[in-house]
Amino acid sequence: IIHKEELEESILRVMAGPERKSRVITEAEKSIIAYHEVGHAIVMRSMPGSDPVRKVQAIARGMALGITVSAPSEDRYLMRRSELLAKMAGSMGGRASEEIIFGDITTGASQDIEYVTNVARRMVCEFGMSPLGNVALKTEDGGTPISAETAAKIDKEIALLVEQAYATALNILRERKDRLIAISEHLIQVETIDGSELDAMLFAA
Repeated sequence: IIHKEELEESILRVMAGPERKSRVITEAEKSIIAYHEVGHAIVMRSMPGSDPVRKVQAIARGMALGITVSAPSEDRYLMRRSELLAKMAGSMGGRASEEIIFGDITTGASQDIEYVTNVARRMVCEFGMSPLGNVALKTEDGGTPISAETAAKIDKEIALLVEQAYATALNILRERKDRLIAISEHLIQVETIDGSELDAMLFAA
């Protein structure tokens, strides 16, 4: 018999690697990690079109210091623009949480920033989801080169999408700062919370 906890742990090992219990993390860093991950989770749960949050951990796994797991409730093959924007805002929730709570930011958001930038670039260059219009701007080897003027416009639209995602995350977490603090302090103590526990604390009357 495979228990639910064992199955979930197996999935997490595949997604992010095994727990790194040998990694020594200071109490100050553990606090930052918890607030970072809960920031992701709250923004994800607050954005229409976001995937459900399954688990939040302040435990080192692989190269990650913490993890927030979200997954769709059903298979999907297309994504709306609103869903991509929701994913971007959720990904910026960690850095937004750091800024709001600690008044400073860390290097922990590097992969989040890379992901959001890549999504924004595809929205502009491949999906026609920017004011530049329904034009394919992705150049392959041997393709038509993009002018410096067009490249500058692309960079501007990408930066705008990323900044909008960050602003959305900041607004959500400022409005729910009390829940951000309560859930993060709880995560510091228990290290792992699942989606139902997150919802119970986030949406409690």
